[in-house]
Amino acid sequence: MKILLTLKFILASLLITISLNFILIDGIGNVYLSTIVIFLSFIVLFFLSKGVLVTKTYSLLALFLFLFLSLTTGINIIFDKFILAQEQSVFTIIYLQNILAFVIAYYLIEKVSLDFFYKFFLWVVFIATIRIFFEEIEHVFSFSEARGQRIEALFAGGVNNFALIVGLALIISFYTIKNRYLKVGLCLYWFVIIILTMSRGALLGIIFTLFILGLYDTNKKTLSLLLRTSFIITLLGVFAIYYFDKSDLVKAQLENRFLSVFTGDSSIESASSGRGIILSDIYNSHIKGSSLFEYLFGHGMGSIDFTINKADYKSSHNLIVDLFFRNGLLFTLFYIQLFLYLLLKFLSNRAKSNLILFGIFVFLHFELLFNPFVFAAQTGWIYTFFLALFLITFKKTRTDLIQPSGTSN
Repeated sequence: MKILLTLKFILASLLITISLNFILIDGIGNVYLSTIVIFLSFIVLFFLSKGVLVTKTYSLLALFLFLFLSLTTGINIIFDKFILAQEQSVFTIIYLQNILAFVIAYYLIEKVSLDFFYKFFLWVVFIATIRIFFEEIEHVFSFSEARGQRIEALFAGGVNNFALIVGLALIISFYTIKNRYLKVGLCLYWFVIIILTMSRGALLGIIFTLFILGLYDTNKKTLSLLLRTSFIITLLGVFAIYYFDKSDLVKAQLENRFLSVFTGDSSIESASSGRGIILSDIYNSHIKGSSLFEYLFGHGMGSIDFTINKADYKSSHNLIVDLFFRNGLLFTLFYIQLFLYLLLKFLSNRAKSNLILFGIFVFLHFELLFNPFVFAAQTGWIYTFFLALFLITFKKTRTDLIQPSGTSN
């Protein structure tokens, strides 16, 4: 009993950093509370488990991959005459915390019930949204995507990462909340928060994910519940917009943020926040001239640090491109194989107990197409945490998987 309570405390301490994160050390790369908690959790669990923490096959593989990527990054630092040594070191720490989060999750999730994990995650995200109201109340209802006027949520790694964790909370609420009124109320709350962030990736990701889940559910009750819930949320949303006299503002922002590319008011490149320009630059200026070693093993974990049109960028805004440039073709193919393995496992095991996990899987990977949040020090570890959960699910049949409440309504 004491050991279980200790494990729950460690899990809770790790999750709470999502909403309470802040910079502990400001210097050569900011050190966040989450980073410290991950390292401390790993050390405590290592001794508590008497080393079992790192003996599991997937955990050993993850640690080996980190050592391999560290080696190739070190070689790049030497070849580049230590020009990007600082950036490479900072991202090496980010990679390490992601790997350690995976190892921690792979050990904890087998010991602690998913019900506890889901409920505590919802509380954590709720606290994060309350923090936004306290710290950025002047930005919350601005419906702006401009820096300095929009919600920033720097504790989560930026507004898109904040919208990501809110989207995860929406999916978890949809399938784990048993009370129908509480379910609708929470889902409406999460959905409104996503709209307030003006994050296109999260909003489209949620819509896409719920649609896919409706098709994935074998008895189609999810689709029926989804349609009912969406109808109620839409009615309440329309009522709120007109009650607070925000119809003109909402219409203008929707047209500007989401529909302008279709009306011809903006180009695809401008509507995509310049991603096309970045992809073109990283290919023509940096990938085409790469050596064979760089093609196979990458330029290093922190190698994307470029400038275009007098603007700096540290990501291509696409995970596959980022992985290829940072870690090379071999690691990218390994990641794609892992993604396909999990996707096929979900498709071949269409059970109601997998609905919530499949929803999280779809949402996370849809988001990664536009927002490679795995490289954010504040929240990147959330991905590897869920990745461990996916792998555990298909390792063996779990008897403590929470049953989605939505299929019984």
